[in-house]
Amino acid sequence: MGNYNRFKGNYILKKVNKRFLIYIFIFTIFIVGIIFGNIFLDPEDNSNSYNEVFPDFITKNEDYFITRIGNAPIINSDTYSLNVWGQIDNPKNFSLMELQELNLIEQTLTTETIGNPTNGQLVSTAVWKGFLIYDFIVSLGLKENVTGIKYVAEDGYYVSHTLSQLLDNGIIGALYMNDESLPVEQGFPLRIVSPGAYGAKQPAWVISIEVIDRPLEDYWDDRGWDTSPPMDVDSTLFFPRNSVNIKVGEPLKIGGAAYGGTKISMIEYTIDLGLNWRQGNIIQSIDVDHVWVFWEINVTFDEIGTFTLYTKATDIYNNTQPMDDPVWQDGSNGWPKLTIKVIS
Repeated sequence: MGNYNRFKGNYILKKVNKRFLIYIFIFTIFIVGIIFGNIFLDPEDNSNSYNEVFPDFITKNEDYFITRIGNAPIINSDTYSLNVWGQIDNPKNFSLMELQELNLIEQTLTTETIGNPTNGQLVSTAVWKGFLIYDFIVSLGLKENVTGIKYVAEDGYYVSHTLSQLLDNGIIGALYMNDESLPVEQGFPLRIVSPGAYGAKQPAWVISIEVIDRPLEDYWDDRGWDTSPPMDVDSTLFFPRNSVNIKVGEPLKIGGAAYGGTKISMIEYTIDLGLNWRQGNIIQSIDVDHVWVFWEINVTFDEIGTFTLYTKATDIYNNTQPMDDPVWQDGSNGWPKLTIKVIS
């Protein structure tokens, strides 16, 4: 028993000594790091460690933003049926195959969720393929008292459009996204795509289209929002996102996107709360309405201090972003900002 206790005591002592040596080693490395090069703690760290990388101009399906009121419904393509009914002469149920056999068109479109905050990232661009909703319902014979149509989704979401919106905006029933069948997360098998509208007006998993003779009904409008206005002119920062440290005279590249309105014509920035504006460079765009542009700004500072850089976009009709947008229930489009700390 004495030998066992002696062995046990030596084992515990060795274990304690080993742990102590590990602590001493870690502490030594920590101190050396502070003294020689400030490895672990650098209060003046140059925060230019962000990636100067733009996202894909056409957003990959798996990267497209997702907003919904519940879980994504799983709909069987073989048994799916779109019920078109109401104030029409020929109500009918359409299978997915019948919808796919309609005349289909493509629409490239940038969409932002209506609840996206200033400088938010809930905005994406995709190439949609589907049928024109206006032509589709007109082919079934409209009655004289029609005011619009109401879509109902499998998850209970609902949205309405007037006939003039259907015709003027070229709203489509999308069956494909970026040359693929609609992903489940994006509304398979049918999603409504409305150019120039917030995502709140573009329901997914649509199972019913009712042609109505009454005022429009919208899920979010019934909960205090106003989804009727089109997407406002807006811009966002891709990089840096919120704040950055740079040295005096060091170039800083800032990249982002602008969208909303009909077509963006200009991006500008200010570092003095809008007293003076300078124009940024639009580096990628396509000649299509309701599609974002990518922009780039290059700045340097010749003095130390903390600066706030704001951006604003302007469209071809001279609609521009306000500094602040306090009424967020119809979409928010205030100036995004970047805090820049310039050090010696």
